[in-house]
Amino acid sequence: MTRRLIWLLGMTALSLSPIAFADTDYPLTLNSKFGTTVIPAQPQRVASLDYAGGDNLLALGYQPLTVRGWFGEYDNTYWPWAQPLVTTEPQVLRGDLNFEQIAATEPDVIMAIRSGITDQEFEQLSKIAPVVAVPPGEGDYSLTWDERARLVGRVLNQSDEVERRIAQVRAKLDTVVSEHPDWQGKTFAMGTYWNNSVGIYSGDDTSVAFIAAMGLTVAPEVDAMTEPGEFYITLSEEELPRVDADVLFWYTSPESRAEIEQLPLRPQLRAYQEGREVFLPDTSEHNGALSYGTLLSLSRAVDLLVPLIEAAIDGDPNTVVPEVE
Repeated sequence: MTRRLIWLLGMTALSLSPIAFADTDYPLTLNSKFGTTVIPAQPQRVASLDYAGGDNLLALGYQPLTVRGWFGEYDNTYWPWAQPLVTTEPQVLRGDLNFEQIAATEPDVIMAIRSGITDQEFEQLSKIAPVVAVPPGEGDYSLTWDERARLVGRVLNQSDEVERRIAQVRAKLDTVVSEHPDWQGKTFAMGTYWNNSVGIYSGDDTSVAFIAAMGLTVAPEVDAMTEPGEFYITLSEEELPRVDADVLFWYTSPESRAEIEQLPLRPQLRAYQEGREVFLPDTSEHNGALSYGTLLSLSRAVDLLVPLIEAAIDGDPNTVVPEVE
């Protein structure tokens, strides 16, 4: 299991009321945790250092000059929901940032709002082009999926298109809620096994919040174990039975799946006893779409996850939740 599972963070619900946003005025001045950035004119050439950052740029009609390698078995980092929009292959950044590689693409702006860059890296990158980083008071990965999209839209003078796409995702979630009234009051939790420990995600995690927006409720035990703003906690194997939920999602790799299945106290879980566990392998679109949390991926996440949830909480313990590949 990779560290990406600890980089997913919370999101908030949005209004579906149509809103007309003013065009971006340039030069655009943005404050970040590292200082002030001035973007002199509407960018045409955009480099992304963000995990999953290429998706939102593609959604807005841009071909990213660079994209950050994260996870998935795709050479250009783009998953199937994004591949049809790719017309120009990007430079893929893997490992430590290669400043020469980034500079060679001659960007007008560098997006770094889900990147984890340091102040030293911000300073070095700013010698190449204006850098858009997380606002003051935000953590490296704490911007919600819609906040990230809105910031990108503002930088690129695409706010109206961003709002239109956000509304589409919200409408899809609302449809799920209206079509599944029996999900109301059903609880869920999301876990993983990483670094020899059981990990549980709080209601502030992006993936957890997205599933909650489909009508499920975060298990009270999870809320009781986590502090506000804390999106991930580690449990001892002996503490696992505290995670009592109607549905238990597991983020897995082949190695962690085997570890989870061998947890001695797993049979005490109600989700295990009633066949309500949902395994999401890190090679699956289900995992990728939910983890990426972008304008392109989230609608796909709904399509893929709803049938699994339906099988898990249909009221019949004999119903087998489909295996995800």
